[in-house]
Amino acid sequence: MKNTLLLLACLVSFAAFSQQRALELTNNDSGKIKTFIENERVKARTLDHKKHVGLLAFTDNTTLKIGNHTIPIDSLQSIKKQPKVLGTVKTVVLFAGLATVATSIAIATAGNNAAFLVFVAGSGATIGAGIMEAANSNYTTRKWTFKIVEK
Repeated sequence: MKNTLLLLACLVSFAAFSQQRALELTNNDSGKIKTFIENERVKARTLDHKKHVGLLAFTDNTTLKIGNHTIPIDSLQSIKKQPKVLGTVKTVVLFAGLATVATSIAIATAGNNAAFLVFVAGSGATIGAGIMEAANSNYTTRKWTFKIVEK
């Protein structure tokens, strides 16, 4: 009985004292707070305009790690969530739209009047891929303040 209580106390203490780091984003105008937790797939841009995509991890309170790249938090320009499913669907729609536009060019060279309709459908699909990219919010340093916190 004594060992069981000791084991239970150890398990409760692990849960009580364990903390998880997170990237907290605070809106400069409204004070709204967004949180990016560890092991979440993100796309980040740094001040030197390099793009990094991968799982978010933290090395210390001033540095985060995206994929295999270590990035100081003060050199971060923007960050956004980048789910793998959204990236795959967006790429498929983009390539399907571009293939349809290329098909419309081939139809137009043959002199068929349906080329315009095929071109419109392909353009719509390509624009749809761009809208999918824009629908995913991008958090920049112009509007948001970044800091690493313990949760």
